[in-house]
Amino acid sequence: MSVSSPPKTDTLLPHTTPKPDATPKQLVTAALVAAAWLVIALLYLAGVAYVVPPLLLVATAALLRGGRTVLDRIMLATGLLLGLTCLGALVFAVWPWGLHPVTAGGTAATALILAAAKTGRRPRLPRLGPTDAVAALAVAAVGAIVAWPLLRDGRTGRLAQVMEGEDLARHAALFDAIRHAGGYLFQHPGQGRTLVYEGMVSYPQGSHLTAALLDGFARSSAVDMGTGTGMFDHYLAFVTGGYLLLVATLVWAAQWIGAGGLTPARTAVLAAGIAGLCAFGELLDLVRFGYPSQVLGLVEALMLLAVLVRPVPRPRQQLLLVAALLAAVGFTYYLYLPPIGLAAILWLMRERRNHRMRRIPAVALAIAVTSAVPLAIGVLVAGQTGALLSVGSLRVGREGLAVLLCVVASSMLTGRGRRSRIWRSYALTFVPVAGFAVGMLAVQRVFGSGSGYYANKALFLVLVLLIAGVGALALHLPRRPLGSPHLRAASVLMAIVALIGGERAGDQRDHLDTQRTWLAGAAADQVAYARAALALAPGAPAVVIGDDPGYDSYRLTLFISTLHRTSGEMAGATYHIGPINSPDRLDAVVVRMPGPMRLLALTDDAYTRAEALRDRHPAVAIDVVRP
Repeated sequence: MSVSSPPKTDTLLPHTTPKPDATPKQLVTAALVAAAWLVIALLYLAGVAYVVPPLLLVATAALLRGGRTVLDRIMLATGLLLGLTCLGALVFAVWPWGLHPVTAGGTAATALILAAAKTGRRPRLPRLGPTDAVAALAVAAVGAIVAWPLLRDGRTGRLAQVMEGEDLARHAALFDAIRHAGGYLFQHPGQGRTLVYEGMVSYPQGSHLTAALLDGFARSSAVDMGTGTGMFDHYLAFVTGGYLLLVATLVWAAQWIGAGGLTPARTAVLAAGIAGLCAFGELLDLVRFGYPSQVLGLVEALMLLAVLVRPVPRPRQQLLLVAALLAAVGFTYYLYLPPIGLAAILWLMRERRNHRMRRIPAVALAIAVTSAVPLAIGVLVAGQTGALLSVGSLRVGREGLAVLLCVVASSMLTGRGRRSRIWRSYALTFVPVAGFAVGMLAVQRVFGSGSGYYANKALFLVLVLLIAGVGALALHLPRRPLGSPHLRAASVLMAIVALIGGERAGDQRDHLDTQRTWLAGAAADQVAYARAALALAPGAPAVVIGDDPGYDSYRLTLFISTLHRTSGEMAGATYHIGPINSPDRLDAVVVRMPGPMRLLALTDDAYTRAEALRDRHPAVAIDVVRP
């Protein structure tokens, strides 16, 4: 009986194993992605898409690690999302959906779900604690002071309140143009020049892009841009929110850096002092004169400096945060990129001794390199370096800086301060920031004249870094307070910080001028200008003629062009045509106007001059109107 042998196999053929079907984990991930897109789409259709950004923020915070409080997680997540939004917008400008809330929100949710699946992390947040409540109360207090004058006097008072500086008109026009273009204007230069002044096409647009993206969620629409006045109201809300984010960042950074010496009681006094600085000090000028890009740039730069001083414990997460915040600063306000970039390089050189930091992920490196794109465009294409010697009225009070510097430095020179790795890192980080500001001031003194506009903006970064360092005052106190005398001592030391809020910029004639002006409301002439701007119905481009030397009329013209969305159409007749107070300026404006126009005469004398101007240019269709 023979036993049959098994069939021979061809040993030359490769052995193949059937690929398994998708694993349960992959199926769950795909289901979660589909569910996220469905939920976001339903929220959008229901008109409540405004809940999506907070949900994404909390989800991001729950996936991050590091920090002991909810505030820590929220701030780290905010910094990460700001940077990734600025980078993701490069794609938004070229894909067919632009800034559509569903596609933007769905893409962000997909990235979070895939990151959770890749890392195996489950969403987890620390428990709410007293320091979280302290920070929330500090921000709420400043918010009440900042927002009340904008809400109290209605739309007319609101517009009058923010018309003190002309910059806000250009920023609002840029925000509106980005919504219409669906992305960065430097990626749509042709369309951008039809919407805004050409100089704004290459201006760093991270803050405007972020606000435009959030506005789509707020309106639950990708196509509803609102009226011009409604658009401006929305933008003012984002401007106010940006300043409150700066307040939150200052409170958080001070706690993050000085955590080792801060008890809940000390944290409360510290937060109260910082709130006083933000509510009564010169930082409020950034809202009053309309510098929203600088405000958000300070937020991002300070976040980055804080995590350089005290890194999060996970090296790859730290590198991603550093890279994302570099990108955020580069796209939002690249004036601060050189000092914080140097600070990041110094930190990396020091940390490379750690074997866990020897390999830099390619993604983090690519993000960091991309952060310099707006700077390269501004310097190499738009030739913006000449503006560095500009002269302006914005000025940081040197006395306040000196007091803060002495307070922080004297604390760091204590035995505990010298032994602390965190405070040594703070000192190392402070060097490039202060060195950059001093260098800007020196260049201004040698080649410029007067108070350097951008040199003082560089000093604002020094100011916020010093405010974030006031937690060093706790180095003078015992690690654990023994009783009420120590709490009183802490209160006295921290009160020094609040007193610095009285240090005002400029000639120091009135330390509380900014706060009194803000709470009292706009002056009567500003209210009259705002009323005239709002009373003029949209139509042909309008140029204002008043009895002032020229600047007030020019500024009101800018705001009207923003409200009527004629900034791009009027750009050629608004900029680079001689001094604002020149007697021949209005004739040059009329000659360069591309089509029919209106002359808004604010007074009887102005009406007479407007009619004479119209008679001198019979070939131009000019309509003279009164408010």
